[in-house]
Amino acid sequence: MWNTAPTSEDFLAAATSTAHWIQSTAQPAPFGLTWLPEPDKPELATTVSAPQTIYSGNAGIVLFFLELADATGDQSWLAPAQSAADQIAATWREVLDFRFLIDLEHVNLDFNHGLSGTAFTLATIWQRTGKEQYRIAALDIVQHIASVAKPAGKGIEWTGAASAALGDGAIALFLLWAARTFNDTGLRELATAAGERILEVAEQLPDGTLKWTGFPFTTLGMPHDAYMPNFEFGTAGVAFVLARLHEETGDPRFLDAAHAGARHITSIATVRNDAALLHLQEPNSRDIFYLGYCGGPVGTGRLFSQLHKLTGDLADAQWSERFARGISTSGIPEQQTPGLWNVVCQCCGTAGIVDYFIGLWASTGKSGHLAFARRVAENLLSRSTDFDGKGNRWYQAWTRVKPGTVTAETGYMIGAAGVGSAFIHLALAEQGRYHAILFPDNPYPDHRP
Repeated sequence: MWNTAPTSEDFLAAATSTAHWIQSTAQPAPFGLTWLPEPDKPELATTVSAPQTIYSGNAGIVLFFLELADATGDQSWLAPAQSAADQIAATWREVLDFRFLIDLEHVNLDFNHGLSGTAFTLATIWQRTGKEQYRIAALDIVQHIASVAKPAGKGIEWTGAASAALGDGAIALFLLWAARTFNDTGLRELATAAGERILEVAEQLPDGTLKWTGFPFTTLGMPHDAYMPNFEFGTAGVAFVLARLHEETGDPRFLDAAHAGARHITSIATVRNDAALLHLQEPNSRDIFYLGYCGGPVGTGRLFSQLHKLTGDLADAQWSERFARGISTSGIPEQQTPGLWNVVCQCCGTAGIVDYFIGLWASTGKSGHLAFARRVAENLLSRSTDFDGKGNRWYQAWTRVKPGTVTAETGYMIGAAGVGSAFIHLALAEQGRYHAILFPDNPYPDHRP
């Protein structure tokens, strides 16, 4: 695409092109607009998650358009963002009836795939525009989440899974964010009660560390003894939730448990030349090392960054750097690995890696992290497609075990909106005006002077 390395303005232009492609798929809706999730199959109203959600729905695209308007100064992107938010605010209850891939009670309250993320998006656009209807809708969702919490042991639960994605950990993280956003201490108390339950379901191992299976993997068609230790489903994510609870409450039990979980992670990590990776799953897939957010260091490394932020312990900072080196010494982005196949999205692909290294740079100031983010972003940009002049998109194999199934989606965690946001973040970082909309499971600074 370029004979020389792209400039930060080129990355902003690529993000704008991506937004144009997404906007070309806009469809009128009763209360505003929606975007097609997979434009090559316009008959599909949904793919992975409901239209009102972040993962493959419209909520994540709203966030991307908000960031694009701020980064470029082109406020025309606010109009479609608000129109889509109007539709989301009016129809969020439809998520309650959406049949998700996983049959788990209240899984539709998850952040990436459910209503916690929907409320986050509505609250964010309320903060950006001041329009009260978005705040009201976000608070209605929060009230619903609170109303369906059920007593369990010494605390509460929703799904019965402790995980930081598709589980109670994800909901608790959102409630901590909402408590600050809406100045409501009751929401922090609700998240704390969820933390009490998470403490109870920990498995203490003979070496004194703690482990959380995190998720009922039989719902994914996996063996009953399956264990995925990384961030999205396993101990790394649960321990991160507890570390955040300590940050908000000061309760030392949460920090102690988070440290015990972190020690379990370091005890099973594969370390070579001071670079660390964590296998995808036990007892199978011990030889597969994902590199992205859902099952790799982009997620798992957050635990150690969060712990270092809380305590200043150099050992935690060292582990954070080890997991980063696990990615940067893997051979990507020039080559694919079994754990980073033809996948570019925020969830399990290269866009998430770009944002991870930007986050590390924002927290440490180390230029090498930003340089690696650019290297990955340049490769990512070179893989874009615009065969019809409508704008940038990316074709990827979202499912690792189905490499022949290639799609181009518009959503944030699964598709182009998340890629475009990563480009925006990199451009702003290089221009000395970094600012990002970060999710509640992200421990890194949202700006850097």
